Amino acid sequence: MASPSKAAASEAHVGKKKKKPPARYWQEPREEEKDGNKVGKDEGRTESALQQEQHTKLKPRKRKQEEAGSDGKEFISGKSDPFPGPAPIPEDRVQKFKRKEKTKMPRPKHRKLRDMIVRSDEASEMAQKQAARLDLLLPEDAGFLEGDEDEDTCTISQEDIADAVDITSGAKYFNLKLSQFGPYRLDYSKTGRHLLLGGRRGHVACIDWQSKQLMCEINVMESVNDVKWLHSETMYAVAQKKWLHIYDSNGIELHCIRKFNDVLRMQFLPYHFLLATASATSFLQYLDVSVGKEVAAICTKTGRLDVMCQNPHNAIIHLGHPNGTVTLWSPNQKEALVKMLCHQGGVRSVAVDKTGTYMVTSGMDKKVKVYDIRTFKPLKSYFLPAGASCLSLSHRGLLSAATGDIVQVYKDVWSSD
Repeated sequence: MASPSKAAASEAHVGKKKKKPPARYWQEPREEEKDGNKVGKDEGRTESALQQEQHTKLKPRKRKQEEAGSDGKEFISGKSDPFPGPAPIPEDRVQKFKRKEKTKMPRPKHRKLRDMIVRSDEASEMAQKQAARLDLLLPEDAGFLEGDEDEDTCTISQEDIADAVDITSGAKYFNLKLSQFGPYRLDYSKTGRHLLLGGRRGHVACIDWQSKQLMCEINVMESVNDVKWLHSETMYAVAQKKWLHIYDSNGIELHCIRKFNDVLRMQFLPYHFLLATASATSFLQYLDVSVGKEVAAICTKTGRLDVMCQNPHNAIIHLGHPNGTVTLWSPNQKEALVKMLCHQGGVRSVAVDKTGTYMVTSGMDKKVKVYDIRTFKPLKSYFLPAGASCLSLSHRGLLSAATGDIVQVYKDVWSSD
């Protein structure tokens, strides 16, 4: 048994320290113990200064982004915009499109009227600036070749034009020397990127003319009358000597349609998925390329059909005949919609503009005539010394007429001036 003196000595031990409990992860360390050694430094600071310093330590990145956003001239990356604000507009161009003077403000009691006038002036000023910006593009001066006073445009070569224009436009110029299997028929895809060539002696080739990459090149060992792209760049139709053939972009034959024989000209209707063909036996036939079946076969009873074009506005087929007439056809009717006597001799070429308003024809009488399809009346008549064997209309209304190895371009062919 322990003596009472020893027990009292163990209880009355003065210098013994209490043991701290172990730290747990769910218990946060006390700020008093953590910052105990910093008490002397923070004595002279106020409470607001300490809170501000703590705020800057917690969110330095957000503070930096707010400062950059409030300035407006710096990005998140820290770089400043060398050209701040909208692009300047010349004052003379702004004055060119000025609509009205600023409206005088009414009395202060008419608040609604004042707000309406302010909004109207702001809209007018914005429209004036937008018109001045668009005027810088000068769209009305594009698409023509104009020579000097004593210069004839026929002396300007394609190389001279390619050297004079910018690099992007000069890259569009290319030259293909195809002197072995001609003459050639060509067709561009709907996107304008792919070119299809078909030579009379059987040469067929597909080219991506922008990258100058040859997609395929074959020789069908038979005369080729016409070539035409279908709904995409993966398939095209070739009107050969006997039948109509369908090929893919690799030159592999997909179909041989024997119902379409002796085809001379073709037109593809992209919004109807119809391939219209005109044959030497006076038949106009329509092929549905989605199912591969014949939709209509119309006997025109007008002889050999070697002049054909379509109206891009309503997909009506225009046919030119040796007796000088031009007929308009639809697959829904067996008879011609319209018959027009256009020339005293045979019709050599027909072209229709993109709006479907004007039709241009050339005939054996060496005349080029312009018709208004809405009224079926002639508007203009031009005489060419050698005639025009082929006509084509651009989207800007320019007319190109081929005479042998010469191509002449005309503008304003249907204007009243």
